[in-house]
Amino acid sequence: MPDAKTKKVEAPAAERLQKIIARAGLASRRAAEQMITDGKVSVNGHIITELGAKADANVDRIVVEGRPLQMPSGPATVVLLHKPKGFMTTRHDPEGRPIVFDLLPKNYQNLHTIGRLDYDTAGVLLLTDDGELTHALTHPSHQIEKVYEARVRGRVEEKVIALLRRGVRLDDGPTAPCHIRVRATTERNTLLEVALREGRNRQVRRMMESVGHPVSSLRRSGFAGVELEGLPVGECRELLPAEVHQIRKLLAKKPRPIVVKTPREKPAPARKPTSSTRKPVAKGYGSTAKARDTNKRGASALAGRIDKKWRSSEN
Repeated sequence: MPDAKTKKVEAPAAERLQKIIARAGLASRRAAEQMITDGKVSVNGHIITELGAKADANVDRIVVEGRPLQMPSGPATVVLLHKPKGFMTTRHDPEGRPIVFDLLPKNYQNLHTIGRLDYDTAGVLLLTDDGELTHALTHPSHQIEKVYEARVRGRVEEKVIALLRRGVRLDDGPTAPCHIRVRATTERNTLLEVALREGRNRQVRRMMESVGHPVSSLRRSGFAGVELEGLPVGECRELLPAEVHQIRKLLAKKPRPIVVKTPREKPAPARKPTSSTRKPVAKGYGSTAKARDTNKRGASALAGRIDKKWRSSEN
């Protein structure tokens, strides 16, 4: 008879294939789903095209794009790259444009990007071999903040800044509230700092175009609390374990909604009475002062008549 204190050891439950591929660091969960639907994944020799299929990474033989899947044994690797302008964040570009993987050492070629950064945008780009981390950082529910420095044309007025903070309407719907402030201004340009919690395509550029201030240059200065901190353009560095831990702590927090305070309008200054607001004066008098003087004399005359009448009644 088995010992009552002995616990039954259950075999690990099967997981969805896209989650296993993401956890292996080959791609984000969304990219893994595309691999499955494209017929690039097989389990025990059978090609899988259904997203609901499950497998056990410890038992089943999973092959992705012709290579057996290997689960990582150590902690996640996260790399910060100062992406230059004019580089694609994809593995291959059909037009032959430069890609960010050309800037990485050989030992980082197995990483994938956490989200994307536009061809014309420079700044913070994170890469990792942890697909689950990528999924968490890019999922809309976590509302991870991305900070941009945008140089736009023209002087941006405060009422336009207030409108951008509340949200503007784009072709794919209104934008969520955001933090935005003016860093510097000249006669022709304004430098803005924009902090977003959305991940729409070319969002900052589209927002500024909608209010009549096109972006002339754009740089992402921060993502998930990670900043460039003097890292040269085109260079990369691996995040310290403590930095990765801070990212995971950030993901564990419940995001607070952005509250946009509407500035109170100052009360209008008291207006001096004009000719249209003055009380009409008695007919035949040219000014209020003259009418007031006449009224005084009339009141005195009336008081004299009443006093005279009272005296005569007493006699």
